[in-house]
Amino acid sequence: MTGPTAELPLEFGADGLVPAVIQDASSNAVLMVGFMNREALHRTRETGLVHFWSRSRNRLWQKGETSGHVQHVQEIFVNCEENSLLIAVDQVGAVCHTGHPTCYYRRLEPDNSLTVVRDRWFDPADVYGSGDGLEHVTQAWWGAFEYLRDHDLTTESGTSRMLRAETDAITPRIVDELQELAGVLDGTHRHQDEASDAALEGGQVCYWLALRNVRDRQAWAQVRPDRALDPPSLDDVPGTATLAKLLRAVAQQWSDLPADADTESISHESFALVASSLVRAGVDPLAVISADLDSLRSRPYLAAFFQTTGVAGSAPAEESQP
Repeated sequence: MTGPTAELPLEFGADGLVPAVIQDASSNAVLMVGFMNREALHRTRETGLVHFWSRSRNRLWQKGETSGHVQHVQEIFVNCEENSLLIAVDQVGAVCHTGHPTCYYRRLEPDNSLTVVRDRWFDPADVYGSGDGLEHVTQAWWGAFEYLRDHDLTTESGTSRMLRAETDAITPRIVDELQELAGVLDGTHRHQDEASDAALEGGQVCYWLALRNVRDRQAWAQVRPDRALDPPSLDDVPGTATLAKLLRAVAQQWSDLPADADTESISHESFALVASSLVRAGVDPLAVISADLDSLRSRPYLAAFFQTTGVAGSAPAEESQP
């Protein structure tokens, strides 16, 4: 890269830093704000990847150095007073360490409350933590069903038999379990307490949803159950009566669905309704899927699959706003 031929037209503050607003080059959405010193700006221009100076860690860092969600520089703009930067980037993945596509995922309301207006794109536990967040857990869970579909284990596994059968015994169960989950919420279907019953019936809905999609060769990446199951804030969840109506309505949609219909959209909606129902009952959706995954791990006929399936190790979270 050819070096600059004139003095840099930028005034750094007393601390040697300037704020840098990062903007998506395609959508013009503001992604985040960071701070750069001269070295960070130099590295950004030299490599084409955004670098910042971390005030809390007192070091230079590249955005995406931990997550892989790097920012490819397209253009750099200087403001009229020459004391801040606007950098247009092509963003890889989601920018925020919380898993959201932008750090500005909450709207300030007149009463000073915050409303989440952007869905999370990933679970931080998968990218920065133990690797046992919704993304990796649902991928392993989904993959186990694909293994049962692709390997003739029908003498050992009822799930394998259903996935390889010519007749559809799966969709009616989706309908039944959605209706039973609705009953848990409105009190017409009870085995134990609300939380236990919601976990039981919600887990059953998820199981049958996964089977229908896996049988139809819908990939995990098409449905993204991890995003659908990402638990919303309780404040954003409808009341139990409304949720019960929504569950029965989507159950009817499944009942009326043509056999050859594309299930991607309705499956995502159904998973999301399960997540809201579980949150309303005080249950973590991740715990429900993890319990089913643990059950699958205990099956000897799936040992070969799980021997080749690992989870990511721990890694420190990078800063979105240094």
